[in-house]
This record gives sequence, structure tokens and C-alpha cells, in this order.
Amino acid sequence: MGTSRWFIGLAAAALCAGPAFAGSLEDRVARVEQQLASRTTPSSREIQSAVDAYLATSQADATLVGGPGQAGYDGGFWIRGGTFLLKINLTLQARYEYFDWDDSDAEPSPGGDLSGFSVPRATLKFSGDATCDVHYYAEFEFGDAGSIYDNRNGFASLTAELDREFNNGQDERLFYGYDQQIMREAWIEYEAAPAAIFRMGLIRTATTRQLMTSPEYQQFVDISLASSFLGSTMPGWISRNYDYGFMLHGVLGCDGAFSYLATVTNGDGIGHRNVVDGYTSDNLAYSARIYWDFKGHMGYEEGALRQRCGEWTGAVGAWVHYYADAASHRPYEKFADRLTWGVDLALGWGGFSMTAAYNMVSWDFDNGGDITASTYLVQLGYLFPGTAWEVAARWDGYMGDDDFDEVGAYEYAFGVNYYIDGHADKISVDVAFITGDDFNINADTYPGYNVSGDSDAMLIRLQWQLAL
Repeated sequence: MGTSRWFIGLAAAALCAGPAFAGSLEDRVARVEQQLASRTTPSSREIQSAVDAYLATSQADATLVGGPGQAGYDGGFWIRGGTFLLKINLTLQARYEYFDWDDSDAEPSPGGDLSGFSVPRATLKFSGDATCDVHYYAEFEFGDAGSIYDNRNGFASLTAELDREFNNGQDERLFYGYDQQIMREAWIEYEAAPAAIFRMGLIRTATTRQLMTSPEYQQFVDISLASSFLGSTMPGWISRNYDYGFMLHGVLGCDGAFSYLATVTNGDGIGHRNVVDGYTSDNLAYSARIYWDFKGHMGYEEGALRQRCGEWTGAVGAWVHYYADAASHRPYEKFADRLTWGVDLALGWGGFSMTAAYNMVSWDFDNGGDITASTYLVQLGYLFPGTAWEVAARWDGYMGDDDFDEVGAYEYAFGVNYYIDGHADKISVDVAFITGDDFNINADTYPGYNVSGDSDAMLIRLQWQLAL
């Protein structure tokens, strides 16, 4: 009896407490919501703990590449971590150009005499070292050089006709679209020894000394008319000769006086991936260059900034490039055997400098006929002792003939450099007088030599260069 009364009393208490239980449940839910809201705003102690944990993880990751990294500037901004090195360089060339024809009939229509401002080069370069004697290089061009083959001066239809005639109907990308190719050069190399370095990727092929010289180290605002014409006769021409393939290069001799390079490339030039481009040729192109510093070490830099008063420097080089250019492979039809070669000489004494070159171009067509051409260059400079001023002059040109006609053009040019900080920061101005024999056309967009027919022309250029 007592037990039953205990259960009845407990049940009555529960029924009476029903509203109280309901109210406490709402309170509990409210308290839980407040707790969740408070957790979205971490305390200062929680924030500091998270930061310490993140920094500890970062320090541990850095040890995986050989310890804490370093950074600085030495001819370019660099970052090093262990055996890895990344170097970043930037070139900016702000330019004003004026091109004038003596014969008004030779002027572009409707443009007339050409002049204006541009930034032909805004070049970003990445280079450095990886593990196991591996090096790399990548160059990207964002400048506005443009193209004389794809503008509004009235020559586009003419060059398209020449493209079909001289290339047997091949893909017109031989001429068009190079100025849209942002990647200029990109390769990986393995240095087994200073005398044996293997490089593979988008590389420069062997050519004349002035085209082996980087744009930053030019004595004039840009390359000569002769070098411009020569480059346009070989695959991959932009402002230097580029092609996809591999290179073997190195230095020889106890003092590294001899250097060499040999390349095997596609022969189709930049902008072609052969396995997805049905217009490309299966034939390969071959080039080689040998170089002898018989006095001092000149490198490929123009001018006299690296020379000293009373000291001689001298170098001589020779090169060759060959390509059996096929018009098609199904069925097989060869377009022409294209052989280009040359010799060059560079001398320096104190503030004096000289570059000279002679080159030959020979195209033997499979269906008969041939084209031959030659180029020459003599360039002199003088850097006034104890000053930042340099004057330069050059005489150059090209002559060619085929079964139909003879062409040629000649240049007399004069230039002045003011070196604010060597080639890294300099102002250059030059004037070139050009004489053309019959029709002549040049494929280079950077120097600014344009079509002049048989009219004399004058090209004036002012450039401010910053190379970090």
C-alpha cells in the first residue's frame, strides 16, 4: 500500500511540473544557441595558438628544401632555397621611331610617313638552377612590336601572295601570328661538364654574332638591316632565331677560350607543335657555331663597357644552318635545300670596339632555280674615357638575286648612347639612311625597317632601356 502511494505521488508531481519542464527546455535551447554564437568569435588566446601552429608548420616545410631561403639582387632579383635558385629579370624598351621615304609613291597608303611611340619589348625572364646540375630558362615577351605582315599599311595582301608563291601553298603561319607568341624561349639543360651541356626545349639556333647578342646588349637601338634580313631567311625568326629541339654546347681549353654549340631542331620555327599541326614538315634542321676568344673574353656584348684602357680583346666565330625544307610529305615534295652560313669578327681596345660579319644565303629549289644572297656588316664604336657617352657608326646591307630579279638594300647608320647605369639603364638615339635597289622587303618587326621599294628612306629612333 505504501509503495502504490509513492508511485501515485511521483506521477502527480510530474503532471504538476509539466509547464516547468517545458519552460526549462526553451531555456536550454537558448543557452545552446548562445554558446554556438560565442564560439564563432575565437578568443585572443585561440588566435595566437592558431598563428603559432601555422608558423611552426611553415618552418618545418622550409627544411624540406635545404633550410630557410634567401633573396636579393645581383644583375636580377633572385631567390634561393637549398640547391634551388630562381632569378627574375625584366627588360623595358620605350621607343620613339620616325620613318620617312624620299619618294612619296613608296609611302604606305593611307598612312604616309610613319612615326610614333611604342614599347617594342617588355620582356620577363625566369632562370636558375635545380638539383643535380640542372639549369632552366624561360622568356616571355609582352611588348607591342606588332608585324608589318598584319597591319593596315596595304602590304598584307602582297605578303600573302609572296607566302603562297615562295612556300608552295604551305601554312601561312610561316609569316603570320609570331607577334602573338608570348613565349620566346624556354628550355631545361643538364651540365655534365663545362664542355658538355645538353639543352632541350625552345632554343636559339646558330647564327651571326649580332643575332647571338641579346637585345639588352646592342650598341644601337636595335640590330642592323643586314642582320634583320639574314634572320628572316631562317626558321623561327622573331627578333632572334628560335626553334624547338635540342642543343649541345660548352667551352673548351684551359681558359675556356673556345666555345661551341650544335642544334637539331624541327625547322618549322616558333609557334608550331608538330604532332598536332598537319602543315609541319618531318625534316629536321641542323646548325652549329664555333667561337674563339683569341684575346680576353668578349662574350657577345657589343660596345666597350667590359674593356679596359690599353688592353686588347678579340674573338672570331663561324656558323652554319641547314634545312631540307619539304613542301609536303603526303605525297613527298621538297620545297628547297636552305643553307645559310657566315663568319664574324669582334675587336676591342680601350674605348674602341668593332664588329664585322659576312654571311651567305642559298636556297636551291627542288623544281629548279635558286636564290642566293649575301650580307655584310662593319660596326665601329668609341666610348669616351671617364664618361658615360659612346658614339657608333655602321655600314651594312644585303644583296640577292634569283632567276627573275635582283634585290638589295644598304644602310649607313650613326648612334649615340648615354649609359646611366651601363646597359641596365641607358638612353640611345640613332639615325639610319637606307637605299634600296628595286623591290625589297624585310620581315623584322623590332628594328622597324619597313618596305621602301626603290626609294631612299630615313629611320630615326630614340629609346630608353631599363634592364633589371
